[in-house]
Amino acid sequence: MHKVIIKTMKTILSILIFILISITSFGSLEVYFMYSTFNSPDGPYIETYLSTIGNSAKFVKKTNGNFLAELEITMIFRKADSVIAVNKYTLNSPEIKDTAANKPNFIDLQRISLPNGIYNFELQIRDINSEQKAYILTDIINIDYSPDKLQFSGTQLIEAISPTKELSPLTKNGYELLPYISNFYPSNFHKLSFYTEIYNSDKIINDDFMVRYYIERFETYQEVETYSRFKKLNAAAVVPLIGELNIATLPSGNYNLVMEVKNKTNETMLKTKFFFQRSNPEMDPTTNLADLIAETDINSSFTGDMSSADSLRLYIACLRPIADMNERNFIDYQLKSASVDVLQNYFLEFWLKRNNVEPEELWRQYKEQVEFVDRNYRTPINRGFETDRGRVYLQYGVPNDIYVSKHEPSSYPYEIWHYYRVLNENNKKFIFYNPNIAGKEYELLHSDLTGEIKSPNWERLLSKRNNALYNHDDHNSDDSWGSRAKQEYDR
Repeated sequence: MHKVIIKTMKTILSILIFILISITSFGSLEVYFMYSTFNSPDGPYIETYLSTIGNSAKFVKKTNGNFLAELEITMIFRKADSVIAVNKYTLNSPEIKDTAANKPNFIDLQRISLPNGIYNFELQIRDINSEQKAYILTDIINIDYSPDKLQFSGTQLIEAISPTKELSPLTKNGYELLPYISNFYPSNFHKLSFYTEIYNSDKIINDDFMVRYYIERFETYQEVETYSRFKKLNAAAVVPLIGELNIATLPSGNYNLVMEVKNKTNETMLKTKFFFQRSNPEMDPTTNLADLIAETDINSSFTGDMSSADSLRLYIACLRPIADMNERNFIDYQLKSASVDVLQNYFLEFWLKRNNVEPEELWRQYKEQVEFVDRNYRTPINRGFETDRGRVYLQYGVPNDIYVSKHEPSSYPYEIWHYYRVLNENNKKFIFYNPNIAGKEYELLHSDLTGEIKSPNWERLLSKRNNALYNHDDHNSDDSWGSRAKQEYDR
């Protein structure tokens, strides 16, 4: 599942604390895009969802006197150098009689048959009535459905559900499903609804089974209490599942929607996760630091010997890469002014939440990693854990492969980190580069991991020293002689 918002960076960053999506500037056009994959008796297919904010598109007067916005959409699916499928069409808005009023938003849903495989996907969106060039999004899509394995389809988020007997692009299994084209839920949304399919339960389970779905915290994988439901389902080749959770009191944070298939003995047969973010300031918990201090005997804990405020602040600051949103709030806003007692309690509670049997041992292991990134990534400006490479190392662990390039004639010094598996995602890459050339201050330029910054034109930015960036929509370098970046990234 992927989403892109075509909107200015400044506006988005002022709203979101955690960057979960690819964001780029594209004039004034604002479009939300997501996709999911499904299987069927006729073979696999991808379902794409696109929502356009009406006020951001250019409406022009037609011969009938009404006003209309028109987008040219092009989807290209490639394997290696071969084009496997192309879907090009014009997306029209509803017609309106007056452009002075708010212009209507409009959505689009497409289904494209694709055999199993790994595809290089390219989406081009162009406002036909505007002089702006087409925005281009690229991604890698993996379709891998088997006739003999218990599997989930992708997950479609839903804004509204209604029974229907009429067929339309929005209908599935007797329901009209209006897609919710975002994985960000503001406070005025009180429900999280979704649709998914379970395949081959008749072959693998061949009996009634249960599906349990619940919410867990993204950073710690801890289940959030009271946000859990069960459904009993009958085995079949394709079993549709429509689920709903009331999130009215869910605090702000980063979460996973988790879905599990369980047999009659409560054995988990299959699990999948879907990332989303919630903003709900009125429900955010507040920490009563006075109560926190009273609850714990610091002297008998491993933090009792930590009496230096400066050392404690440094120890707590280095926890930021693995802290959850509420823990980061303390680090960002209260760390400098907190007393030694408060710092000791915060530090102890942090590790007790992660290991209430041996919290000191867990801290010792983490401290070794902090010392490692400090030796390797520290700069005259930042400690190792404050650098992008140090943060990624601490947050996601040791990469499986690292490609280092320092002297290519066309590129800044760069590193490509490859994780075979990180969190619940496979085959993820991070590109760090040093635009200053000298020193060790490498910046994260691009990653395809959910929640990290995405720069579709990363290859061009990497070669900026030899390229004019007069066209920010171009992705490829003008002159990539001697560069192996794209080759190593695609490897």
